[in-house]
Amino acid sequence: MKHIRSLCPPTRALRPLLIPQPTVRPQCGRLGLGLQNRINDTPVRHYSPTAQLHKIYSKPTNVPPPPAQERDEAIQARVVQIVNENNGLDEPIRLRDALKMIDRSKLCLVQVAAGAEGIPVCKVMNKYELTKQLRDKAKAPKDILKQIELNWAIDSHDLSHRLKQFGNFLSKGRKVELVLTRKKGKRPPTVEEVKNVMDQVMTATKEANAMPVKPMEGMPGKHVVLVVQKKDL
Repeated sequence: MKHIRSLCPPTRALRPLLIPQPTVRPQCGRLGLGLQNRINDTPVRHYSPTAQLHKIYSKPTNVPPPPAQERDEAIQARVVQIVNENNGLDEPIRLRDALKMIDRSKLCLVQVAAGAEGIPVCKVMNKYELTKQLRDKAKAPKDILKQIELNWAIDSHDLSHRLKQFGNFLSKGRKVELVLTRKKGKRPPTVEEVKNVMDQVMTATKEANAMPVKPMEGMPGKHVVLVVQKKDL
């Protein structure tokens, strides 16, 4: 018994009971908690057809401004392309040669587009008609905003009529606000109907030689506001 007591004294046996020992937490709990936090912090991505349409049709809103209406020697290029009578483009020609080909007392060469590869597109215009167009444009009430409302589930006949009205307003130099929305009490539109309406609107805008004046607001299929105006000559 003496040998046993010397091997295990009472003070050593009571020490764990009298002195609190530090608690050792398992590392697996910390790892599990960190993993759970990382999982919870990961955003969940959902596919939304209307969000995809918004990405597609909001791009044309960042349209660069039209080129300055430079004339004759003020055109900043040595080589130009001229719009012919068939609305096609002739072969590139030197600017000074193009100016020699027209009657400068009645006609002028006007830059209408930036063109490709640094070759601007120009059009031969009558000086009197050009002055009249600029005068009429200056007199036009630019502050009057016309509004056209379209339903996403609109039938093809009504859509054609509204877009024709849209083109007439633009041809008169008016700024048009297109409101595309869902009618109360009507069925929700399909993704195909939403895409068709947006395609028709963009095509009508291009045919009218117009462009959005600010980024498109809203979400296709729900409520969209698009302000469009005819480009400068």
